[in-house]
Amino acid sequence: MQSKLVDMLDFTLEPVAISFTNVRPEDARQFEEGKRGCVGSMLVAAAKGATAVFDEKTYGCPGGGAGLCFGDTFAKRNHPIECLLSTGDEALTARGEVFMRSLGRGERFFATPELVSRWRAQFPFSEFPQKYVVFAPLSKVEEEPDLVCVFANPDQLSALVIHAGFSRGDAINVLAPFGAACHSIVYAYREIKAERPQAIMGFFDISQRGSIPKDLLTLTLPWQLFKEMDSTVDESCLTTEVWEQIAHR
Repeated sequence: MQSKLVDMLDFTLEPVAISFTNVRPEDARQFEEGKRGCVGSMLVAAAKGATAVFDEKTYGCPGGGAGLCFGDTFAKRNHPIECLLSTGDEALTARGEVFMRSLGRGERFFATPELVSRWRAQFPFSEFPQKYVVFAPLSKVEEEPDLVCVFANPDQLSALVIHAGFSRGDAINVLAPFGAACHSIVYAYREIKAERPQAIMGFFDISQRGSIPKDLLTLTLPWQLFKEMDSTVDESCLTTEVWEQIAHR
């Protein structure tokens, strides 16, 4: 699928099409059932040309399941998320799972487990009716995806944030919620049915930042918004001399 917006911004990693579907693509990467894996790493793999697929038995980890819209997978997997994201729990490290290595002192993203519970109560847990979530390079898909995730540097991200409001006049068109590297997906999924959908900035999770270049973040857009931006790019700030001065620095 071609995109004027992608051509003009010249991303170093390919935008990723994210689709909720009943069709499983052939030769797609997929985590083994019951084995841990990082959805964020699969997102990066798709940005480098691979196709990945997930279902309710192969979402990698509880945080990944939540990010991929498989519901409250923290509760389904009895995951001690309140301890992991805050001050930890030495007693839980005895369970021997890989992520438990972080539980001794906790990741310290929140001051207390109670504050993690407050965050969790605001999390937009969602469940989609189809069987699979598929990541694929945008250039390789023919049907319209549900979401598009782009990896952008600060200049590109600036242009995208500005252009998201080009046809609207709204002051806030992009949100930057706290979450794991893959949680922008569930926040963007929530925006699909919104009358004026917003884009979701992400990949702030410092536990996964090392998997991408240090000057990149993600912006995940509902297809409706991406298509709106793509159709107006020839009239946008990306056609100005100001953009030309920074586009290739």
